[in-house]
Amino acid sequence: MSTPSDRSQEPLMTLRAAVILMLGTQIAAAAGVLTVLAGNTWAVAVLAAGGAFAGTVAFARSVIG
Repeated sequence: MSTPSDRSQEPLMTLRAAVILMLGTQIAAAAGVLTVLAGNTWAVAVLAAGGAFAGTVAFARSVIG
């Protein structure tokens, strides 16, 4: 009979996932701020930031191996 493994010492996410999400967050924040500074509303900025986040994460997943 196998014993249950102790998962308390395992990291919550891998370093690769953390880097990809951090990159996506930074690009999304930059896109949102630049959109607001260009004179658009906050709703447009949030939509632009969401698109930038999704695109960055998809691109980074394929590039970072």
